[in-house]
Amino acid sequence: MPYQPNRTTWQIVQRLKNDGFTVKVPDEPHRSTYMLTLDRGLHFGTFHVSATKGRALRISITWQLTNKTRKAEGASAIIGLLNNLPKEG
Repeated sequence: MPYQPNRTTWQIVQRLKNDGFTVKVPDEPHRSTYMLTLDRGLHFGTFHVSATKGRALRISITWQLTNKTRKAEGASAIIGLLNNLPKEG
């Protein structure tokens, strides 16, 4: 089953890319989700997307210097997390 995000998920991925994240999409889903890997200098994380409906499920972003992780579940919470994520650290 190919990776096909819904509109909201696609917008989140575009936002991540515009914010400087490298977003890597795997070839195959892991169980029922695609686990996209994120990387931006000192930030790294994962973004889980439903394989069947393309919905944004959850995101986890870690800042390497302090090992502090921010997590969110659901599209609106993910957008809120991205709104509050500092550009540097």
